[in-house]
Amino acid sequence: MVDPKIPPHGQLWVADDANVPLLVVFGGKPVAHVRSGIYMWNYMTTALKAKFHIFVAAGMNVKGTESYRIVMQTLKEHGATPSRQILYLFSGGWLPGMDLLGSCDPDLFSSIYLVDIWMGQDDKGSFRVADFYKALADKNRAKLHYIFTKGGAENAEARNYIADKAGPRAIFAKDGDHMGTNNIAIGALLHELTP
Repeated sequence: MVDPKIPPHGQLWVADDANVPLLVVFGGKPVAHVRSGIYMWNYMTTALKAKFHIFVAAGMNVKGTESYRIVMQTLKEHGATPSRQILYLFSGGWLPGMDLLGSCDPDLFSSIYLVDIWMGQDDKGSFRVADFYKALADKNRAKLHYIFTKGGAENAEARNYIADKAGPRAIFAKDGDHMGTNNIAIGALLHELTP
């Protein structure tokens, strides 16, 4: 196992088994002055590290496409050959996720986890984020997992639309704990890998 930092993009956990899947994680805004490149590692459990190579982005303002390219290059340098790739977007991770998914084929990813991502109205009065992720759900519903609270999306219409598309892979966090949706998502992710 190696744990290279790849500034300014984030940090990569390279597992002992070269062929385990790759989990690409883009988190959200700082919480209590702690950036997502730190707090998202709190959800990357020992069980997860045993089953994945894991990249956690430094924060929500990294460039998704460039970060992904560096991650793949770094994995290659360490002799890692992921059997598949999973994209995990939490909260403000919609931003680097949108950059990445707008420049590459979503088919690179066997699963896409949208974890209480924000899809509200931007400062120009546009719902471009919601429109992007609704279109993603239209074309990729079979691989989409959506874990959400009532208010995290700040867009009930988009939230309900994507939940409907995800079907049985949509999980509503009834207690409304935005950060806690990560625990639910990690549980779903580990369950997905269980034969």
